[in-house]
Amino acid sequence: MDDFNILENKDVKRSLYRKIIMSHAYFLQAHLNREPQNIPTINILEIFRDYIVEKGETYIDLEFDEGNSCTIYLDTDEPNNSGFMVSRPCSGRLWECLYEVMLLGNFVFFEPGGLSMIIVNPEVERHLPTNMIESLGKPVVVQNRESFLKLK
Repeated sequence: MDDFNILENKDVKRSLYRKIIMSHAYFLQAHLNREPQNIPTINILEIFRDYIVEKGETYIDLEFDEGNSCTIYLDTDEPNNSGFMVSRPCSGRLWECLYEVMLLGNFVFFEPGGLSMIIVNPEVERHLPTNMIESLGKPVVVQNRESFLKLK
């Protein structure tokens, strides 16, 4: 019997595309001197530790409470990461965790179609790649946790 290749099925491909590519997403990237900044993966995972319901090589599934879950894509087996994507972001505690992550390095937060990039320290801007600022615009500085949490 031939093996069934699920990705040859056009309906499955379309469904996966809509779920992954077309779903809402947030991106966080860390930069140092206009280059990717390596942040210890263990430090990122520790922030989400209480909410991880599944962990794979390239993702963690999070559940904060019933109806508030999402997936974060990052290389969990690598010692360092310079960024990650949050797929299908939810509300509540996720935002508190994202703020904590942003304090680990020179992180910038952005979303496709979002109004502006967001940073939590004005010094982060000088570390961002020039082409990123040209493409996405000057970042907005959110001075404290409360201001960041109001963005949700």
